[in-house]
Amino acid sequence: MKTKTTLEKAMKFIFNCKIIFSFKNSIFQKKHFGLIFFLITSISFAQSGSCNGSLIVENNGNIRSTPLDGTYYSMVLTNNSPLEDTFALSNKNINATCVNSDGSSTAGNSIVNADFIDSERNSLNEITLSPGQSVHFYIHITVPVSTSVQKWSCNQITATSKNCTNYAVDTVLHTYIINPIND
Repeated sequence: MKTKTTLEKAMKFIFNCKIIFSFKNSIFQKKHFGLIFFLITSISFAQSGSCNGSLIVENNGNIRSTPLDGTYYSMVLTNNSPLEDTFALSNKNINATCVNSDGSSTAGNSIVNADFIDSERNSLNEITLSPGQSVHFYIHITVPVSTSVQKWSCNQITATSKNCTNYAVDTVLHTYIINPIND
């Protein structure tokens, strides 16, 4: 009796699979599937290849010293893609993985604040650019109270595309906090 029940279940399973596979095969044979597959593939490749940009510090000024009241880095973000794109701006302290400009140990590096501002000192968190467009903006570095002086800080500045979430451009800022007594 058990054998017959198991055999009946197996036959029913095979019959159900046959229906499912024959249904899928009919979908694959239709011209609509080819068109849908082509469109999805084209959109994926077009989107992944369309994001291109650059983020630089003006005049290669990635290394600066700052008094306790802060300094400004002049930045240029360029959209080199054929489509309009919006870039989200972010700052990450990378003291643990950077190399100080003077070769000193990063173990004692300090953490500074970085704010994104436009030429009129308005706060920024993203920038929208037309194809081929560049924009100048600033990063205002400020030193928190009771931060050690004569130390470095390394900050990775990143602009992440909203069109292609896996695409970003970045640059590293090396800021040396000077001792105000020595100046």
